[in-house]
Amino acid sequence: MTISLAVAIAIFFFISIRQWLPDRIRIWQIMLAGAIILLLIGEISPSKALSVIDWNVIAYLFGVFSIAHALYDCGLPHRISNFLCKGEIKTSRMLIYFMALVAIGSAALTNDAAAVIGTPIALTIAASLGIRPAIPLIALCVAVTVGSMMSPVGNPQNILIVADGHFSNPIGTFLYWLAIPTVLSMIFAYFWYKFCLDREAPTDTKPVDLPEPTATKSWPAYLSTILLAVLVIGDSVLQESFPNLDIPLGWLSLIACLPVYLFSAQRITVAREVDWATLVFFVAMFVVTGSVLESGALQSILGPWHTRLNEPAVVTNIAFWASQLFSNVPVVEIYLNLLTTSDEATLMLLASMSTLAGNLFIISAASNVIVVQQAEKFGAQPFNFWEFSRLVLPVTIFSIAVSYAWIVYVMIELVGAGSG
Repeated sequence: MTISLAVAIAIFFFISIRQWLPDRIRIWQIMLAGAIILLLIGEISPSKALSVIDWNVIAYLFGVFSIAHALYDCGLPHRISNFLCKGEIKTSRMLIYFMALVAIGSAALTNDAAAVIGTPIALTIAASLGIRPAIPLIALCVAVTVGSMMSPVGNPQNILIVADGHFSNPIGTFLYWLAIPTVLSMIFAYFWYKFCLDREAPTDTKPVDLPEPTATKSWPAYLSTILLAVLVIGDSVLQESFPNLDIPLGWLSLIACLPVYLFSAQRITVAREVDWATLVFFVAMFVVTGSVLESGALQSILGPWHTRLNEPAVVTNIAFWASQLFSNVPVVEIYLNLLTTSDEATLMLLASMSTLAGNLFIISAASNVIVVQQAEKFGAQPFNFWEFSRLVLPVTIFSIAVSYAWIVYVMIELVGAGSG
């Protein structure tokens, strides 16, 4: 075992026992400490560390985080919360509206941005029902993860795959392969968390006092949201006609967030409230996984599997289980570097399995980390490591099974049509 791999395992261990560590220790600090250790002992050089960071992903996340916080400042989560928590709306309807909204937001703005917007809504729902925030927050984590699966910009790992796969129509490709398993998984998740809510006992937990919106005008935030959707969809459509047109999604995100910084009176507040901790988490995570890849540890562990990385069972096992140790974004980054050839089926299986892997441990997806950090930022006690795993396991098993079966079915149908 190399030092890089040992540090990566230690990071996972400390995050898994974080509920027993001092409250001031955050997940991003653990990841950053691991990256700093690897730099100090020379496992990865500073120049190499800078080169392994995917700045396109960081730029995209900065843009959508800016838009997400601008939407918060103009009161969007408050309006959604007020609508969902009306007295006449039943708990079951409240849950399905909430999960559908955050899933759609995840597909449009990435799961990380949807997690930022959805956390205060989940806390408000918990307060209105008089229960602990754990179940609404975990339902949020699952909805943003599953909802992000069918979109090329739904999560950072899908963005990496789009950049590597050079699809002629990324939106159409993701919908064709992944829309059905996404919808089926969301339906299952809804019924499971409805069951969990029905069994949750009322508590005297103090409601979280959410900061009031501060924006004097809302249109810059909404304009940025529309601009992001238009740019991403337009880029996807144009690539079908102009294959050489490859505008990085990071640039599209930065362009989209310009109205917030140019026309909003709260631009400084928005910049200050951007989830910098999560951006640091991502930067550090790229350094850690870059060091592991540079050490050759994974190539050694893979052994004969190295030549079988296109096989469905191999893609599924590696993408899912490796994401539990390294988180799904760096796993996809590493996997794409190890692939010698790639086809749509392989890339879609990699996208789905690495995304759904986020529904097992907190560390498995950055959106889970964001929900925890946002909830703590609002003064709430979210959920611990093992409670999260216990409450997402049924959804994980179902979604993995239905996604694998559907993708393999489509792959077989395409092969049959091609030979016919």
